[in-house]
Amino acid sequence: MEWLVQEVLNFQYYLKAARANEEVEKHSKYLAVLALLGHEQLCYWPSTVAAGLVILASLAAHQDASCDRVMETHIRTKEDDLPGCIKV
Repeated sequence: MEWLVQEVLNFQYYLKAARANEEVEKHSKYLAVLALLGHEQLCYWPSTVAAGLVILASLAAHQDASCDRVMETHIRTKEDDLPGCIKV
């Protein structure tokens, strides 16, 4: 569990990919704290959770182009679990 916390809270890679401003970064960190309170995200890779958080924060800030950049950066396989993680 400690590994998950460290990986999710250290998601500068996706913030950089999104070219996130201070508002998106702040919202992402807030969402990370909320996400770690539950058990639902434990079935996803920490990088998937981090990417999902940055995407949600970007959407909240109306920065849709940032979402596309994060998705392009994150995609590893055809059957990526990012959409499922975002829904949780």
